[in-house]
Amino acid sequence: MMRMIRKTGAVLRLIAMFNKELLMSSVTVLREVLRPRLNIRPGIIKLDTELRSDFEITLLSILICLTPGTLTLDVSGDGKTLYIHAMDINDPDELAAQIKGSFERAIMEVTR
Repeated sequence: MMRMIRKTGAVLRLIAMFNKELLMSSVTVLREVLRPRLNIRPGIIKLDTELRSDFEITLLSILICLTPGTLTLDVSGDGKTLYIHAMDINDPDELAAQIKGSFERAIMEVTR
């Protein structure tokens, strides 16, 4: 019973986190689109993930794709690396750390 309550809380936190990221990235993309002059630095990053199952990796890929301004381009054959395109990258390492610290960590709390 306690495990079910804990997992339900983890799912709710993941949903809340995604909604927050969705809102923030939507505002950022909207702001960039409405500017008279684009000031973006698009790029591709390599994200090494600790996720193991196909479900976990697929969920991370979906969350990335649903967040405006980012897109999962490819997943390595072993499932340990994702290649992600982002509309605006200041620091590739910072973006990778942000994804690992938010979505990846929340997915692990839900699935493990």
